[in-house]
Amino acid sequence: MSRAWYALRRTLPPWNIDETLPELIGFCRDTNVEEVIVKVDSEEFSHGLTPVAWLDGYMPFLTRIRDELRANGIGFSINPWITVVHCDRGRDTKANMPDVDLMVGHDGTKCRACACVLSEGWRRHTAKLWTRYASLEPDVLWVEDDIRLLNHQPVEYGCFCALHIAEFNRRAGTNATREELVKALLAPGKPHAWRKIWLDMNRDVMVDVARFFEQTVHEVSPKTKLGLMCSSPESHAIEGRDWKAFANALAGNQPLVARPCMFNYDETSPRGLYTAAYLVRSTMSLLGSEVIIQTEVENWPFTTFSKSARFTFLQLALSFALGADGVTMNLFDHMGTPIAKSPEFGSMLKEKKAFLNALAERCWKSKAAGTQIIHPQDGSYHVKLEENATYQNLAAGGHAWRNVLEPLGFPITFEESGVVALSGQVVRALSDERLLEILSKGVLVDLSALRCLLEMGYGKHLGVDIKRIFHKYDEPLAAEEHFDPEFDGAERKYMTLTLPDLGGDEPIAELTLAEGARAVSRLVDPDTKPKYAGMTLFENRLGGRVAVYPMSVETCAGAAFLNMHRRDQITAVMNWLSHGRTPLIVKGGAWALPIMQDKDSYSVVGTFNLTLDEWAEAEFNLFAGDRTPKKVEILRENGRWTEAENIQQSPVRDSRVTIKLNQALQPVSFTALTVWWE
Repeated sequence: MSRAWYALRRTLPPWNIDETLPELIGFCRDTNVEEVIVKVDSEEFSHGLTPVAWLDGYMPFLTRIRDELRANGIGFSINPWITVVHCDRGRDTKANMPDVDLMVGHDGTKCRACACVLSEGWRRHTAKLWTRYASLEPDVLWVEDDIRLLNHQPVEYGCFCALHIAEFNRRAGTNATREELVKALLAPGKPHAWRKIWLDMNRDVMVDVARFFEQTVHEVSPKTKLGLMCSSPESHAIEGRDWKAFANALAGNQPLVARPCMFNYDETSPRGLYTAAYLVRSTMSLLGSEVIIQTEVENWPFTTFSKSARFTFLQLALSFALGADGVTMNLFDHMGTPIAKSPEFGSMLKEKKAFLNALAERCWKSKAAGTQIIHPQDGSYHVKLEENATYQNLAAGGHAWRNVLEPLGFPITFEESGVVALSGQVVRALSDERLLEILSKGVLVDLSALRCLLEMGYGKHLGVDIKRIFHKYDEPLAAEEHFDPEFDGAERKYMTLTLPDLGGDEPIAELTLAEGARAVSRLVDPDTKPKYAGMTLFENRLGGRVAVYPMSVETCAGAAFLNMHRRDQITAVMNWLSHGRTPLIVKGGAWALPIMQDKDSYSVVGTFNLTLDEWAEAEFNLFAGDRTPKKVEILRENGRWTEAENIQQSPVRDSRVTIKLNQALQPVSFTALTVWWE
């Protein structure tokens, strides 16, 4: 079995299956695609909620596809394009299925096609469809990510239909209207008691829906695995998802297969891979190690006008570098266009298979190293809202530091680490015991997290208080001066405060420093006169080290925030926070996406160059601890790990080792090394 598992998602319309099915089989054999996930009633020609009569007419085609794929040693799975319907797109479910109840938004907007998951009519209809799918005994039967409560255009946040409101009132012992419920959910200050009841209800309902799919499928085909397409964890947090409960209910007695979204459906910028890495890492952390991860590489709306084969390869490489079990690829349109019309993707898949397989072999079941991001699934339960908050404000945030750390060469992880980066309101979801544990480590805190921690009574561990919060353009501030030479600063080492852009009027905290705290940067006016503390450092009585930045990285971080001086500052601060144990620092050029995956005897380190510039060289500075590097290998294009003459390795000094790669890193590329330890 190939470790770099290719699963191709493909629609085979009935009108030209005699041409497209043989082509598909030939394509799979030529490019080493191990599995085909057949998409049913999909995209442009979707009927919305699939009519039973239509599926009955398509079942002979599905049977033929299954038989011919398996006869050629290719796996057969099914991906119905909808479960409740993604968005209306002019479809009208009630016209043919009057007993199906439809979704209603928080603002009263009503869908015409998207079903409510509490609808008994929808369940009866779906059971008929999925019994038919299961009768073909597919390897995996996929539940689409429309099994969610938000983003069902025209509904933005659902479901607030009569069925959901009635169930809420039953649980709460109230007689609330939709308007009253939404007002309570978005009430400013301490969360209204109804919010927990509402989120708990949605959590329970969705687990029951998952159990419904599992029972429907496994009653007919006990060996078929269920697959789950995932939206972003932050989106699911707004609707209260309990990831493991949902996954366990959907899996039954078979392993669950999950498809984390990588976003980047089209190619706007190579830097979209930062979002892809976040979505995959965070989803994997919430689901746990027992789930089979096959990432989603989707090239909508298809062809190389949408996304290049090169960018598609980078998504595949990122997937396997993060330890995924496989990739699902939606590369070709749903209208019966021959695969041969887009030959670039097949050439890439064939050419890169050995490289990806070698990468996957090294990274599978590895542990990600880096600065820890906290991402609790119940963050929305605890968020405190401001006046006139929107529904999206229920998201707790928490991952904003990745927008700073990764581009500057510092990998992140959702696993335990010696340094934790805090932003947003995620700390509100953590117990006192957990917070004290975090504050005994190295902690990087922005203004958004600082406000929460101070309000919660943890100020004595932070070394600062907030005197006031003002907006940047309330007065003329020019720059941040990173002046402290002990932290690689110098007089007149200025960084712009035009953040994140010319129109950005960001909130800034005027900090007061406790005894023992120090500022290593300061904010200055147009005459370079120091005005306020910038980055502050403090060692607390728990043994922890805390760095506080007086602005919120959720809003101020961007291209202007990132520069060579910022890299110097963050490098010095991260090394101080970690007592010199920062797992990896990558240097070489702008916009790195660093990777570090650890196993017992080796570490895989690498970086994506996400610019259109060539890096002349790359440097990987690793924490070795009491280990000694035995051998360093580089992954070649042909898929072989080989020792390279162009690698220079420094002696271990202060428990760190530097590996310098004296070769150019091409634009928009990925480079991987294996460091073997004694």
